[in-house]
Amino acid sequence: MALQLQIEGCQEKVKAFDESLRSMPEWRFYNRFLTSIGENELRMDYLLDEKPYKKPSLAARKVSKLLITGENGEQIEIVLLDAQVVDMGNATYIHGKSYDIFAVGN
Repeated sequence: MALQLQIEGCQEKVKAFDESLRSMPEWRFYNRFLTSIGENELRMDYLLDEKPYKKPSLAARKVSKLLITGENGEQIEIVLLDAQVVDMGNATYIHGKSYDIFAVGN
């Protein structure tokens, strides 16, 4: 059975909430209605339901290798999934997911 959701308020906040909500992959949204209810007010009505869990395919993921070389020549290799590299001028920001099967969890 589908869920019904209604959001009402300041237009900017409602739109920001809408973007955040629609980025959630575990929900399917349909029948989205937008209604202006004032000069800067907006109402959104949704019908949504849960998507069945689908295990992500590793083949569909972007795999990158990060190689770090120390001053003494020692190298460390880190495998990252879905890596993003951003040149920030004086530094490079690298973000990705790394899974260590030998790591001890809390």
